[in-house]
Amino acid sequence: MKKELLSIPEAAELLSCSTRTVRRLIEERTIEACKLRSSTRVVNASLREYILTIIGDYQEKNGLAEFRSSG
Repeated sequence: MKKELLSIPEAAELLSCSTRTVRRLIEERTIEACKLRSSTRVVNASLREYILTIIGDYQEKNGLAEFRSSG
């Protein structure tokens, strides 16, 4: 079962970045997050959309074939 909400360390692991970077992306409203009691959770769908945007931007910039998501 796919998790709808991810912890900040889980999101950082998926992005191969630091937890501070994930917090910055949340603060900039680049990815969506919500508070669950005292912890912040990243919306998985928002994170996936962000990743696909990064891939698309990279491919467009470098003239590569369009990325196809398998869903």
